[in-house]
Amino acid sequence: MLEIIKYLLLGLIQGLTEPLPISSSGHMIIFEEIFSFATDLNFKIITNFGSLIAICIFYRKFLKELIIDSWSYLIKKDTTKKNSFIYILLVALATIPAGIAGYFLSDIVDEKLSNIFTVAICLSITGILLLIIDYLSKKAIRNQITTADSILIGLSQIVGLIPGISRSGSTTSIGVFRKIRLEDSLRFSFMLYIPISIGSLILSLTKINYQTTNIVGYIGAFILSILGTLASIKLLFGIVKKENLKYFGYYCLLVSISIFIYLLLK
Repeated sequence: MLEIIKYLLLGLIQGLTEPLPISSSGHMIIFEEIFSFATDLNFKIITNFGSLIAICIFYRKFLKELIIDSWSYLIKKDTTKKNSFIYILLVALATIPAGIAGYFLSDIVDEKLSNIFTVAICLSITGILLLIIDYLSKKAIRNQITTADSILIGLSQIVGLIPGISRSGSTTSIGVFRKIRLEDSLRFSFMLYIPISIGSLILSLTKINYQTTNIVGYIGAFILSILGTLASIKLLFGIVKKENLKYFGYYCLLVSISIFIYLLLK
């Protein structure tokens, strides 16, 4: 029973932290350290799939528009819908660097960098980055993403493989540095999550353990990851509209300092 409760709690944590620019992978390592409870690959696949579903639900209207408009442009030759098709191409382009890096480096990152000390260092970097983004976002006025933007944002995803470095934080920061509005940068970041998550899921299917007995824990974690992600996205965009992204920066710095204190006293 205790194991199921831990799975439920970690599933909720995964859901709540996935959309926020505070590194969900970093937080999972922190809580696994606190509870002395290591999750397995099955858990990671299931909860990430839950977050993927939640993001698709939240952006269902936008995704539907992209698909229908792209169909109209390609099949019906409606040139007024070209921008939607270009947007999909830009997402695909930005996905390539992270896809290649993830395929070749994910095992190395898991083995060498998935520890609480790395998380502490990287969360401090994420925190500083978020404070810079919060300041620069006031001057970001573009809403169109170019090919150059897409490539640079895509490359920034590679850094997000490291626990403690927020993937959405790194991609959004490049967007804001390129003068793209914060809300548009975040939306593009979430669109990138979809193909990356699907690709990761497909690659992981060959490693999944189908003999597991903890079905209740997995199902509960899956449901809570969906609900947590939906709630977290709404919170994020509520904060973004008020231009208060700096609070996430303060949070990351506070957690980083707390981890260092914990390690010193341990």
